Amino acid sequence: MTVRVLQQYVFDAEKAFERQEWLEGKDLLHEALEMEPVYAKAHNHLGWLHLYYIVDFKLAEMHLKLALKYAPDYHAPYMHMAQLLFDMGKWQKLEQLLNKAMHVAGVQRSFIYNDLGRLYEVQGEYSKAIDHYKLAARHTLDNQEIDGIRGNIKRTRKKRWMLFW
Repeated sequence: MTVRVLQQYVFDAEKAFERQEWLEGKDLLHEALEMEPVYAKAHNHLGWLHLYYIVDFKLAEMHLKLALKYAPDYHAPYMHMAQLLFDMGKWQKLEQLLNKAMHVAGVQRSFIYNDLGRLYEVQGEYSKAIDHYKLAARHTLDNQEIDGIRGNIKRTRKKRWMLFW
Protein backbone atom coordinates (compact mmCIF):
# COMPACT_ATOMS: atom_id res chain seq x y z
CA MET A 1 0.00 0.00 0.00
CA THR A 2 1.44 3.34 -0.96
CA VAL A 3 1.48 6.34 1.31
CA ARG A 4 -0.25 8.32 -1.43
CA VAL A 5 -3.32 6.05 -1.31
CA LEU A 6 -3.47 6.32 2.49
CA GLN A 7 -3.14 10.09 2.32
CA GLN A 8 -6.04 10.17 -0.15
CA TYR A 9 -8.24 8.30 2.33
CA VAL A 10 -7.40 10.84 5.04
CA PHE A 11 -7.97 13.72 2.64
CA ASP A 12 -11.36 12.29 1.64
CA ALA A 13 -12.24 11.80 5.32
CA GLU A 14 -11.36 15.44 6.01
CA LYS A 15 -13.63 16.53 3.17
CA ALA A 16 -16.44 14.39 4.64
CA PHE A 17 -15.87 16.05 8.04
CA GLU A 18 -16.09 19.48 6.41
CA ARG A 19 -19.53 18.44 5.14
CA GLN A 20 -20.32 17.18 8.67
CA GLU A 21 -20.62 13.65 7.34
CA TRP A 22 -18.95 12.14 10.37
CA LEU A 23 -19.78 8.49 9.71
CA GLU A 24 -18.58 8.64 6.10
CA GLY A 25 -15.28 10.13 7.26
CA LYS A 26 -14.99 7.55 10.01
CA ASP A 27 -15.55 4.73 7.50
CA LEU A 28 -12.85 6.10 5.21
CA LEU A 29 -10.35 6.22 8.08
CA HIS A 30 -11.21 2.67 9.08
CA GLU A 31 -10.64 1.56 5.48
CA ALA A 32 -7.21 3.16 5.55
CA LEU A 33 -6.42 1.33 8.79
CA GLU A 34 -7.56 -1.97 7.30
CA MET A 35 -4.88 -1.47 4.64
CA GLU A 36 -2.24 -0.13 7.03
CA PRO A 37 -3.01 -0.61 10.74
CA VAL A 38 -0.06 1.53 11.84
CA TYR A 39 -0.99 4.62 9.81
CA ALA A 40 -0.72 7.33 12.47
CA LYS A 41 -2.64 10.04 10.59
CA ALA A 42 -5.74 7.85 10.38
CA HIS A 43 -5.46 7.08 14.10
CA ASN A 44 -5.04 10.79 14.86
CA HIS A 45 -8.12 11.73 12.87
CA LEU A 46 -10.18 8.99 14.50
CA GLY A 47 -8.99 10.18 17.90
CA TRP A 48 -10.01 13.73 17.00
CA LEU A 49 -13.41 12.52 15.77
CA HIS A 50 -14.10 10.50 18.92
CA LEU A 51 -12.89 13.33 21.16
CA TYR A 52 -14.86 16.22 19.68
CA TYR A 53 -17.82 14.80 17.78
CA ILE A 54 -18.66 11.27 18.84
CA VAL A 55 -17.49 11.97 22.41
CA ASP A 56 -16.14 8.56 23.25
CA PHE A 57 -13.09 9.24 25.40
CA LYS A 58 -12.07 5.59 25.50
CA LEU A 59 -11.85 5.28 21.71
CA ALA A 60 -10.33 8.75 21.40
CA GLU A 61 -7.59 7.80 23.85
CA MET A 62 -6.92 4.49 22.12
CA HIS A 63 -6.51 6.08 18.68
CA LEU A 64 -4.46 9.00 19.93
CA LYS A 65 -2.12 6.69 21.83
CA LEU A 66 -1.66 4.65 18.66
CA ALA A 67 -0.98 7.80 16.63
CA LEU A 68 1.68 8.84 19.15
CA LYS A 69 3.15 5.34 19.20
CA TYR A 70 3.41 4.95 15.42
CA ALA A 71 4.54 8.53 14.71
CA PRO A 72 6.03 10.15 17.83
CA ASP A 73 7.23 13.12 15.76
CA TYR A 74 3.77 13.85 14.31
CA HIS A 75 2.60 17.02 16.03
CA ALA A 76 -1.21 16.82 15.70
CA PRO A 77 -1.98 14.01 18.17
CA TYR A 78 -0.18 15.89 20.94
CA MET A 79 -2.73 18.69 20.79
CA HIS A 80 -5.70 16.34 20.80
CA MET A 81 -4.28 14.08 23.49
CA ALA A 82 -3.59 17.14 25.66
CA GLN A 83 -7.24 18.18 25.39
CA LEU A 84 -8.41 14.65 26.15
CA LEU A 85 -6.18 14.33 29.22
CA PHE A 86 -7.34 17.75 30.42
CA ASP A 87 -10.99 16.78 29.97
CA MET A 88 -10.36 13.52 31.84
CA GLY A 89 -8.53 15.27 34.69
CA LYS A 90 -5.37 13.21 34.20
CA TRP A 91 -3.03 15.97 35.35
CA GLN A 92 0.20 13.98 35.76
CA LYS A 93 -0.12 12.35 32.34
CA LEU A 94 -0.97 15.72 30.80
CA GLU A 95 2.14 17.34 32.25
CA GLN A 96 4.29 14.47 30.98
CA LEU A 97 2.76 14.70 27.51
CA LEU A 98 3.25 18.47 27.30
CA ASN A 99 6.86 18.21 28.41
CA LYS A 100 7.45 15.58 25.73
CA ALA A 101 5.62 17.69 23.12
CA MET A 102 8.03 20.55 23.86
CA HIS A 103 10.63 18.62 21.84
CA VAL A 104 8.44 17.77 18.84
CA ALA A 105 8.83 19.89 15.72
CA GLY A 106 5.59 21.51 14.65
CA VAL A 107 3.99 21.67 18.09
CA GLN A 108 3.55 25.34 18.88
CA ARG A 109 5.28 26.39 22.06
CA SER A 110 2.50 28.86 22.75
CA PHE A 111 0.07 25.93 22.79
CA ILE A 112 2.26 23.96 25.19
CA TYR A 113 2.81 26.84 27.59
CA ASN A 114 -0.87 27.81 27.51
CA ASP A 115 -1.90 24.23 28.29
CA LEU A 116 0.64 24.05 31.10
CA GLY A 117 -0.89 27.26 32.40
CA ARG A 118 -4.37 25.69 32.30
CA LEU A 119 -3.03 22.62 34.07
CA TYR A 120 -1.49 24.65 36.89
CA GLU A 121 -4.53 26.90 37.10
CA VAL A 122 -6.96 24.03 37.70
CA GLN A 123 -4.57 22.64 40.29
CA GLY A 124 -4.62 25.95 42.16
CA GLU A 125 -0.99 26.82 41.36
CA TYR A 126 -1.92 30.31 40.20
CA SER A 127 1.51 31.96 40.15
CA LYS A 128 2.94 29.07 38.17
CA ALA A 129 -0.04 29.23 35.80
CA ILE A 130 0.45 32.95 35.19
CA ASP A 131 4.16 32.41 34.50
CA HIS A 132 3.28 29.80 31.86
CA TYR A 133 0.60 31.99 30.30
CA LYS A 134 3.23 34.73 29.96
CA LEU A 135 5.55 32.26 28.24
CA ALA A 136 2.70 31.33 25.90
CA ALA A 137 2.21 35.00 25.01
CA ARG A 138 5.92 35.37 24.34
CA HIS A 139 5.82 32.48 21.85
CA THR A 140 2.83 33.53 19.77
CA LEU A 141 2.53 35.99 16.92
CA ASP A 142 -1.26 35.72 16.70
CA ASN A 143 -3.27 38.64 18.08
CA GLN A 144 -6.36 36.55 18.84
CA GLU A 145 -4.25 34.03 20.72
CA ILE A 146 -2.69 36.87 22.73
CA ASP A 147 -6.17 38.12 23.62
CA GLY A 148 -7.12 34.62 24.81
CA ILE A 149 -3.94 34.33 26.87
CA ARG A 150 -4.56 37.78 28.36
CA GLY A 151 -8.01 36.54 29.41
CA ASN A 152 -6.44 33.45 30.99
CA ILE A 153 -4.05 35.62 33.00
CA LYS A 154 -6.86 37.94 34.12
CA ARG A 155 -9.04 35.00 35.23
CA THR A 156 -6.14 33.37 37.08
CA ARG A 157 -5.26 36.60 38.87
CA LYS A 158 -8.88 36.83 40.05
CA LYS A 159 -8.67 33.29 41.39
CA ARG A 160 -5.38 34.02 43.14
CA TRP A 161 -6.90 37.14 44.68
CA MET A 162 -9.92 35.14 45.88
CA LEU A 163 -7.63 32.99 48.03
CA PHE A 164 -7.21 35.91 50.39
CA TRP A 165 -10.89 36.33 51.18
